[in-house]
Amino acid sequence: AFNEYSEMSNKQAAKVTLRGLLKFNRDAVVRSIPIDQVEPVQEILRRFNTGAMSLGSISRETHETLAQAMNAIHGRSNTGEGGEDPVRFLDDRRSAIKQ
Repeated sequence: AFNEYSEMSNKQAAKVTLRGLLKFNRDAVVRSIPIDQVEPVQEILRRFNTGAMSLGSISRETHETLAQAMNAIHGRSNTGEGGEDPVRFLDDRRSAIKQ
């Protein structure tokens, strides 16, 4: 019964999820991209952003940890509509995007 349920569930998910809509050509020849054509990791990380999550919708610890993580990689965290505690403005817990 479980195998039948799993199969039905997987088929249904394939119709409504992005992953389910992708088709991979497993027989294709894979060509590597020359490393000099690959953007440096520091430039890629700068484009990382967190979603806007208000303080209160997630815990203070989580809100601050997300900000610290994004600051560490030079990404950007978003305070959400709840803003952030002004005490955080001068340390690594500050969010780059204020609402």
